Formats: sequence, C-alpha cells, structure tokens
Amino acid sequence: MTKRTYHGLTLDRFQEEALDAIDEGHSVVVAAPTGTGKTLVADYLVDKAIEAHQQVIYTAPIKALSNQKFKDYKELFGSEKVGIMTGDVVMNPDAPLLIMTTEIFRNQVITEDPALQRVTHIIFDEIHWLNDEERGTVWEESIILAPAHMKILGLSATIANARQLVRWIESIREEKVSLIEEHRRIVPLEYYYYTKDTGLVTYDQLWRYYRQQIKSHHNSDGPLFSPTTHLDLIRTIHRKYLPTLYFVFSRKQCADKARELAGIANYLNHNEAIQVENAFLQQFGPEEEWSASTHQLKRLCTKGIAFHHAGLLPMQKAIVEELFLRRLIHVLYCTETFSVGINYPVKAVCFDSLNKFDGRNFRPLANHEFFQMSGRAGRRGLDEKGYSFALIDLNYMEKSPPPRFNIKRLEPLTSQFKLSYNTTLNLQATLSPEQIELYFQKSFAAFSYIQANEDLTSELKLINEKLADINQIVCEHAGAFTCPLKYHPKKKELDRLSRAYTTLGPRRQNRAYGREMARKIKTWKKLLNVNPQKCQNSKLTVCEQETKNMAKLQQHAAEIKKELISLPDQNSFLADFHFKLNHLRQMGYLRGEELLPRGECARHIYVQELLVTELIYSNIFDSLDDDQLNALLSSIDFESRKNDYFQRLQVLDWLPVQELEHYIQSVCGPDAVRYDPRVSVITYFWSKGLPFAEIQRLCNLDEGDIISVFRRTIDLLRQMRDAVKEPGLNQRLKICMDKLDRDEAAILEL
Repeated sequence: MTKRTYHGLTLDRFQEEALDAIDEGHSVVVAAPTGTGKTLVADYLVDKAIEAHQQVIYTAPIKALSNQKFKDYKELFGSEKVGIMTGDVVMNPDAPLLIMTTEIFRNQVITEDPALQRVTHIIFDEIHWLNDEERGTVWEESIILAPAHMKILGLSATIANARQLVRWIESIREEKVSLIEEHRRIVPLEYYYYTKDTGLVTYDQLWRYYRQQIKSHHNSDGPLFSPTTHLDLIRTIHRKYLPTLYFVFSRKQCADKARELAGIANYLNHNEAIQVENAFLQQFGPEEEWSASTHQLKRLCTKGIAFHHAGLLPMQKAIVEELFLRRLIHVLYCTETFSVGINYPVKAVCFDSLNKFDGRNFRPLANHEFFQMSGRAGRRGLDEKGYSFALIDLNYMEKSPPPRFNIKRLEPLTSQFKLSYNTTLNLQATLSPEQIELYFQKSFAAFSYIQANEDLTSELKLINEKLADINQIVCEHAGAFTCPLKYHPKKKELDRLSRAYTTLGPRRQNRAYGREMARKIKTWKKLLNVNPQKCQNSKLTVCEQETKNMAKLQQHAAEIKKELISLPDQNSFLADFHFKLNHLRQMGYLRGEELLPRGECARHIYVQELLVTELIYSNIFDSLDDDQLNALLSSIDFESRKNDYFQRLQVLDWLPVQELEHYIQSVCGPDAVRYDPRVSVITYFWSKGLPFAEIQRLCNLDEGDIISVFRRTIDLLRQMRDAVKEPGLNQRLKICMDKLDRDEAAILEL
C-alpha cells in the first residue's frame, strides 16, 4: 500500500487518518505529543479551503503564537491570502485565512458577527487550553457557540480524557467528530536528572545515590552535597546535546543566567558572529540608535546564547526567534510560554527547577506541563533521540523531592467555566430563555457533572449487586457476635482486659482509667453473653474472606455517596445567570428582559465591562484631555507583578473613578472592579509624546511589559469604538489610539 504524501512529506499513520477525516467533511480533534507534526494537518485544511475559495479561522491561545502563525502562513500561502486579528492588530480581515486569538473568535460568535457566515472551518490550536484557569472559559464558550455550518479542527498535546472531550463536542454540535490520537513520538525522548555529584542519572539512580550518601554520612555536619548550577549542567551537555532550551520560571533569572553563561562560553565562530551582527543591524538600524537592552542582547547572541520572555520588546523577541531558527543560538534561556505552540525543536530541553510559581505559591510542575515542555526536544530527521534534563539540589531531596513524571498519569482536562456580565448580556440579547438553559447544559462543566453522576451511580449499583451476592454466600450471623469469626477474637481480648484489670488492685481500679476499663469489660460481657454458632472450618474460611470483601465494598460505597453529594448542581450556572441579570437590572442595563443602551454598550466590552460602561455613561471623560483619558483606560484590568514600581505622579483626579468603583461594588461585590492607578503615569507621558527611554525612567517594568500596557489600551479603545454610537466620542477614541500607536509600541514585527 503506497503511503500518502503532502508537500513532498511522507505522512505518518495519524496524519493520514486526520487528512482522510477532513476529506470526508468531519470535524476532527488531533491529540498527539508535542513535535509529532500536528501542524501539517492544519496546513492541509487551510490549503484545501483556500483552493475551494472558502474562509478559515485559525485561533491560538496567545498573541505570540498568533503572530508566529501569521508570519509562517504568509510565507506558505502569500501575504494577500492571510489576515490577522488580535484585538490590538487588525490586518487584511477579509483574507481567506484569518488568524486570531481565541478571545477575538469568542467575541465574534457571542455577538453573532455576520462576517462568520462566510467561514467554513475553525481551527483551535492548543485546544487543551480549555483547562487554563484564567482563560479556559473563552475556549469553552467558543466551542459551544461555534456556528453549526463551521467544521472544527482541534489540535492538542496528548490529553488524558480526549475521548470525553470529543463526546462533549459531539453532544453539543450533534455531529460526528473524529478523534485521532497518537501516543508514539517520532523521535523518542529520554529523561534524566542532574546534580554535580551524580552527573546525568535516572530517577531511581538519583534516589539510590542520595540514600547511600545519607547512610554513610549520617553524623557529619554541614551540607552533604555540592551546590549545582545551570553552568554545571550546560558544561556537562554542551559537547553532545546542543542546541538546548533552558526553561527558567523567572524572567530576571533568564537574563541573568544567559549573561553568566556568556561570561565563560562562546558557541559561534567568527563568520557566524558576523551573521548575527548583520541581522541586528537589519532589524534595529544603526547601532547608535539602539537601546541598552538591544546592545546587551546582541553581545549574548554573538556568542550563540540568548534569552526569551514576555518582557522583551516585540522586535527583540522576533530577532531571537529568527536567529534560533537559523541555528545561530545554541543555548536559549526561556520561560514556559516558549513551549506553547511555537515550533522550535531542539536536541535537549533543560529545567532549572521542577517547581513553578503559579501566581499564589510554588507548586510542582503538573505532568502535562512537564511533557509539553520536554516535548520540544528531539528534532525530526536530525536527532535519533531527544533529551530532557532536570537540575536537582540534593540538599532538598527529603524536604522537596523531585516529582516522578508519568505520561500515563496526565491530568484530565477539566472545565474552568465562569460566567461574566458580558456573556450574561450577550446571551440575553441573542437567545430565548429555553436556548439559554440549553447553553448552560452544553458547557463542558455540565457535561462532566452529568457524566460523573452517571459513572458514580452505575458504580454504586455494581457495588450493591456485589454486596447482594456476598449476602447470598455468608450466613445471617456474619458480622454479629454469634459468628465464631467475631466472637473468639473479641473473647480473647476480653480475657486479656479482665486480667489486666485484676492486676491493677483496688486503689488504681478506683481511678478514672480503672473505672473506664471496668465499664468496657461490663459492655463486652453483655455483648458476648451468647453461644457462637458451630461452623465447619471450610465455611469459616469462605466467610472470613467474604466479610473482608464486604467491609471494603461498604467503605467504597460510602465514598461514592459522598462524591455524589459533593457534585455541583447542574443548574448552578443558570442560577448564577439570573443572579447577574438582577444586578444588571438594578444598574439600568436591562428593563425586564430587554437590553437598555448601557447593556448594548457593555455587550461589546470584554474587559471590566461594567466599569468601562459606567465611565462612558458618566461625564468623567469630559473633564479629561486625551492623554489623561489614555492614562485612565490603561489602568483598567492592569495586574501588577509583585515588585513592580511606578513613579508617583498625579496625572488625573481619581476621586470620580473611585465613586464609580464603590457604586459597582455595592451592587455586584468586591470582585466586579479591577484597575490600578499607578500604571497610568507611563501611558500619560507616552501619549504626550515622550520618547521610550524617558518612559522607562518612570517605572521598573520590562520593556515588553510597557509595550503590552500600551497595546492593551489600544485594544480597549478599539472595543469602545465598536460599542459607542456617538460620532464625537468615536472620533476622539480614534485620536487617542493614534497617540499610543507609535514608534516602539507600533506592531512592527508583523
């Protein structure tokens, strides 16, 4: 049988199956390890759709991935065929292939955007982001509301409960969805742990060495083990295992470690270093115009070393990625986001730690996180094997043992569904009460609860049947003191207790513990005041085994009943919906069932919709100039990091905003409003036209984070322009956008 090919590549079995399913017109979910070639399935679908003059939407979880796909697909299909929409960027929106963040797609489907009528396919890249605590709701809403005429292609890393996910999609879309799973990696992966004392070892070897050392030095003072650093690990692997991605769960550490390595290592020859310098000149222009951070980055890159995280300027990220693809970067220190979708395979992946900070506290990496990141190792056609190395500190082995990761124990996807006021308004505007009830029943959460209920109920039924069978085998005396199995052990215990009580003597018998013993003896004598049955030994043996089984089953049944009671009510979302509708009625967004102008406006605002709408309907904007308005909007929904610092300069009067905040919170609770006035200072002076270097002196934010503040504000301004009907304000918002969308903050990398 001849193997199918596409673009000159011979396809793997799972790719062939996926392409066949697409040709048959099915929706498809492909779950396969990172780096096995899922992207090819998307390329084929896009290719086929463009040829048939259809329109495809490609959604990705993060802007970096959207931007990457935009660049890749422009090269593949030509720039006139590809558009992008990421909130702060809109280019070529009528193109046959439109790339967007999942948020944008969700906003289109929930407002029933007529532009979606032309779209025949929707690709959800990294569909397992449904599991993401912050943004999983967006994925769930997108899948529930995706119009029936669109076919879905979901791409994901290996999922523990892929079959459940597909059953859910089938149930809400009432269509066949093909699940294509691949568990085998094309390039096999090997996993090692590293310390300076042990070198590269397996998990079991690591523990064996640790226990031997503890045993032979159990009385010695001071630390038993040498401290191990990233430099030790890189020195160990640099001859055989480069290029490598070195994952560090801290931006500052990314840059620091890259600098430390550059102090002792250089992986490029003279000719390669010149290629790097030329790439920098091409990207950033003459050297005298570069920022200090660009100079620093170039110094590292000319040695084949770099770092990559969300705090870099967009153009800096772009050049690191370009040099990496050209194989001019041999060691790249990066944060976790580098493992999301962006296809940069390497020979080895290193972990500086197996714990990460999740915004609240440090926790071990989950199985799926570890395998997603490790999955970058092993380049198809280049490496026979890929390698994953984790740095370990033996001095903390007992206190914080390294997790033992197991691909067979991947955490199942769970729903993160949360209802926002924006969704509440859009559902109220577009669906009937019956459809709204159905909408909540369609959520992955409700589906999971119903399935869990069914599974637990049938498990309980099975247990009860087994208990009934056991009751047929054992006699009516089982478990009672008339049964020899229960009588004789208790009688022995009573005799032992009686002897112990006698030896106490009258004085101690009169004390509290003596009186307690006497009470126990009396009770047990009453219980054992029966003659046990006479049973054959063979029958006793059967009874003994079955009684043990019965106890286990009864305990299991009790646990299941507890679980059933703790399952959420599947109508809880509907109750929350009505709760939120009441808040919105109190605030004048609804009258009865009908949306009022405030409600219509808030339907089109996707961040802090209540605060933004109240600001639009107050007279606060009239008292601000354009720069102050930009400053105010940039503070909305801004979440600072732990050590963020801003210069304290009062750029506007916050009192009217605080009054609005208190009003919204009095109706909707403390979590309904989020803004941070401190960030407004940088946006105010950027809007006034100050150069970027001056802005940097006003805060300690990374350059990329400063740009992100301005781009998020532009995104919010664009949402407000879509939401308001008043021409004067519309024109003003456009002017505000133009004041922010300049120089470093303009999206140049696209």
